[in-house]
Amino acid sequence: MNSSPDAQLITDAIGGDPVAIEQLLDRYHPSVTRFARKFCATPEDVEDAVQETLWIAAQRIGTLRVASAFTSWLFEVVRHQCLRLLRLTQPTNSMDARLEILPSVENPERQIMLRHDLARAIAVLPPSQMHVFLLRDLEGRSAGEVAATLGLTVMSVKSRLHRARVTLRQTLQQWHEEGC
Repeated sequence: MNSSPDAQLITDAIGGDPVAIEQLLDRYHPSVTRFARKFCATPEDVEDAVQETLWIAAQRIGTLRVASAFTSWLFEVVRHQCLRLLRLTQPTNSMDARLEILPSVENPERQIMLRHDLARAIAVLPPSQMHVFLLRDLEGRSAGEVAATLGLTVMSVKSRLHRARVTLRQTLQQWHEEGC
């Protein structure tokens, strides 16, 4: 994106012009959304990160000292929001132990990519497996509770959960092979 046409708009926004702030945020909204899609794990997190970023930008743009810093500052804010959302939704160690499908990833950005891939892999599971997986492994319910909730036998829950885990392990195999 060419920063020259935006320089005056950014300067006006930094100066507190509400029309300039609105125009600037409208102009950068698509770019912020595209950027957030690379770092957030789910479409809902993308929406949340973008909205929070735009709100922060509107509230704090006056703290910028130079207009040329706006773009990098804005993208740092959205990256921070995506990382914050990831930390809020990170499973506990006991959940990771139950899943056994997620490799250990130390780099926060790689962890976001892994969570994004996991969310996509879960989304394409057959509904019968997805519901069992979500209730059992992500919500931590017992097999009996899942069976009662879904109107299944405990054996059916175990069978569907096994198939879901195998499918997810296969889908995420590249992460294990890369030695994240």
